[in-house]
Amino acid sequence: MSWDAYVTNLTANGALEYAAIIGLDGNIWASNFGVAVLPSYQADVPDEKNPDVVTKVAYDEKTAFVHALTHNGNSGNAAGVRINNQKYYTIQFDGDAKSWYLKKNKGGACIAWSNTAAVFASFSQTINAENGATQNAAECNKRVIEMAKYLADSGY
Repeated sequence: MSWDAYVTNLTANGALEYAAIIGLDGNIWASNFGVAVLPSYQADVPDEKNPDVVTKVAYDEKTAFVHALTHNGNSGNAAGVRINNQKYYTIQFDGDAKSWYLKKNKGGACIAWSNTAAVFASFSQTINAENGATQNAAECNKRVIEMAKYLADSGY
């Protein structure tokens, strides 16, 4: 099975917005993002004391992703955690369980990892799955955790 099939499985029936299999080195093995690598770009970062003031900072998704996986969800920079140019906030990071739960505006994401790869998927509360139900955290978390367990059990 190609890595693309794993992404297709995660997003089947419109249950999830975006999905990816990402090596623990930050390289994308497969995704439905439309990009082959986690990009670098200028990110807008609001001032903590005055949210109306925004500063542009250089941001490298790949570097921040790898750093966050090894530092309890902390990306190591002011721009926070960004994947596919979407900003996320850490809700819970559990290094022992190899799971990371994230929130974004009107949605969220889950990341779980095995020995060599991380499974990422996001959901949007503004998108309905094929069954008419709104995309949600429970379905996202379930699919991601199960996929990561499958990869770990398969030697990845």
